[in-house]
Amino acid sequence: MRLPTLFKQNKNKTFGFKPRYYDERKERLEKLHEKHHGAKDGTTIKGSFKKRTSFRDDWKTVSKETDQKQSQTRLVVIFVLLVAIAILILDKYNIKLF
Repeated sequence: MRLPTLFKQNKNKTFGFKPRYYDERKERLEKLHEKHHGAKDGTTIKGSFKKRTSFRDDWKTVSKETDQKQSQTRLVVIFVLLVAIAILILDKYNIKLF
């Protein structure tokens, strides 16, 4: 029997690997079908391929953009708080700047 505690214990993180199933025969048949009948969305097989980028590069750009937005937002909030505190202090002691 466990004693009650005020502190929450963290649970172990689980490993959630979900393997992907690759069917080579199905992939080959789909390419042949697209070659002769066109893709399902109306484009041909030549036009359906996009430039491949690595996941690491995509992650860097996304995380960099979100980091910049968060830091800019944090900077604006801190600046507004400092100005508000300065105005309150100046008002409390009746100090006139202009």
